[in-house]
Amino acid sequence: MHVQVSLTIEISATASLAEMEQQIQEGGKPAMREALKQAIRHWEDQTPSCPHCGEKQRRLEGTVRRSIATTFGRVQVPRRRFRCQGCWRRWCPATSLFKELKGGTISQPLQEAAMLAACSWPYRVAASLLKRLSGAEISAEEIRLLTNRQGKQRAMQKQEEAAQLPSAPHPEHLFP
Repeated sequence: MHVQVSLTIEISATASLAEMEQQIQEGGKPAMREALKQAIRHWEDQTPSCPHCGEKQRRLEGTVRRSIATTFGRVQVPRRRFRCQGCWRRWCPATSLFKELKGGTISQPLQEAAMLAACSWPYRVAASLLKRLSGAEISAEEIRLLTNRQGKQRAMQKQEEAAQLPSAPHPEHLFP
């Protein structure tokens, strides 16, 4: 898959290096969002057959918007909706692509960045730093929920691992 976006940025001739870096980063975020939209569109084109009957004849029946929070900001993705000309069922090819979101709207890289930030700063500070540094739009409450969910999953994993270990001998059996 080949995705191409162009970027034109107007930078002042008197701008400092820090100002140039900030302007380039800010200008790059819309390009990254556009690249993600194009990549999803190309991915949809790679799945031309109906998931129900396998028929390749389909008709476009509009789009369904999906908002995704990414490390470079919110992306509004117009998911295409098709109707199969064989079985007449509707489907959105990108639905299977979005399964990794598990019904949510936050991408995996943003979840990881949010949890790392939450380990170092209060949730509100972590949210504002993520927005300032990368353009990611995630609330302090979303960061709190992600961190707590991950902590509970990790605690359950540790409990399962501990249950798999052979039990230690009781101290009375060590010394006769």
